[in-house]
Amino acid sequence: MCDYELTRRDVLFGTGLALAGFAFGSAEARAFAGGSGPTPEVPAVEVMPGLQIYPRAAWGSDLPPKARLQREDPRFFLIHHTATSNYYTSARDLIRSGYRHQTTAPRFWPDVCYEFFVGRDGDVWEGRAGALGGPVVADATNGSQGFAQLVCLMGDFTEVQPTQAAINSTVKLLAWLADRYDVPTEPGATATFVSRGSERYDTGVVVTTPTIAGHRDMSHTNCPGVAFYPTIPSLRPLVHAQRLAWKSLQKPALRLSLPL
Repeated sequence: MCDYELTRRDVLFGTGLALAGFAFGSAEARAFAGGSGPTPEVPAVEVMPGLQIYPRAAWGSDLPPKARLQREDPRFFLIHHTATSNYYTSARDLIRSGYRHQTTAPRFWPDVCYEFFVGRDGDVWEGRAGALGGPVVADATNGSQGFAQLVCLMGDFTEVQPTQAAINSTVKLLAWLADRYDVPTEPGATATFVSRGSERYDTGVVVTTPTIAGHRDMSHTNCPGVAFYPTIPSLRPLVHAQRLAWKSLQKPALRLSLPL
């Protein structure tokens, strides 16, 4: 069991945004073929007013991790997209398809690689098991440099932007995670770490990155999408503003104790 102190905050204002998306490789895009599926019977968990997250059980109660997941030391956040159709019929089925693809050949990862997913309607989902309870290590194509928590928007944002609802939820999710893990979000905030090894940063290389970055900042990829990637700098001040707003109405800490 792992215990983490989580803080619930009230929202002083709704963040109004209009920005863009994320990306997976072509193989992943083919695998994330969402079909029809039922509305989750497991309700979303309210982690703060305005931000509800469907726990893993809402999509994968029958799809447990295939190996024990390790705890992470979060320093920054990476934004991804699934690079799949923007007209999927079921977010739940889309995530389940991703799990099956990522936990079998050739990857054999222990679980779906993203900590959280954001759907086009602003729905937020716990991805990798344990992410709602605390930081877990992610996986990535061609290696993970480590120290990141991954937020993946569902859809393809190569030519179009995510919906307003998806952007609003992404900002709130990032602000909540930043506050939770004490990741700085003020203007110019960066994180520095020693890479664990990836296609872009070999093991032992010192990396400095903005604390909110896109997948392509860490790997040779188009993710999180040609259309969306340039807007990531515009997200950062919105995340910081939302975080400051919540801090003015801080609530007592909520303790969650969840197994990894």
